[in-house]
Amino acid sequence: MESVFNDHVFPKYMSQQVMKPQMDGLSDPTLRNFSLLDSSALMKDELKADKFDDEFIQSFLNAARELAAAGRRAIDRPGMYVIPGSSYAIPVMYLTRHCIELAIKKAIKRCGAEPKRDHSLTSLWSSLLSRFPRQKCREDNRVIKNMGAFVKAVAEIDDNGISLRYPQDKSGRLTQDRPLFVNDEKVVSYLEKFVEQLQLIDFDCLVGNGK
Repeated sequence: MESVFNDHVFPKYMSQQVMKPQMDGLSDPTLRNFSLLDSSALMKDELKADKFDDEFIQSFLNAARELAAAGRRAIDRPGMYVIPGSSYAIPVMYLTRHCIELAIKKAIKRCGAEPKRDHSLTSLWSSLLSRFPRQKCREDNRVIKNMGAFVKAVAEIDDNGISLRYPQDKSGRLTQDRPLFVNDEKVVSYLEKFVEQLQLIDFDCLVGNGK
């Protein structure tokens, strides 16, 4: 009988070498081979929801930062510029977009509201801004304008979390079929400040405002 494959490279799956529900204490000899999926699962139940939000946001931010650095090393060689056959910018931008979504949703929840059940960055950003008072100081307006410009730029690449996940949309159209150069490290730098700025909202004065 003819084989479906030209060669067979996938090894036998050894589940205990890949994932475990628990380790044999700190003395487990395999401990260094594993990462805890999320430390928030170890928290008390009443603390979990908030901790999970924070951990997911920070985890996506950390991953974007590391990938941006790897992308820099891939293209910036001594005396030359390399265009690699695979992109670091795609996953960096995907992680950035998703981190923005999670950070905005957490901010909306901290305002005492429930985030809309969609993934649109522009919609979520507008929803958060609706919680802010109409009269704001000059510095507030400046920062909000700059944050909005960042959200808009990322949303133009992928507003709903689809165009950076798949090469084609449901209609078969190529999702990223255009020339676009991305400064991964600068994107992550703005992402870090975006997350930090949302954490600096005075939520006590916003709870109960907006829609």
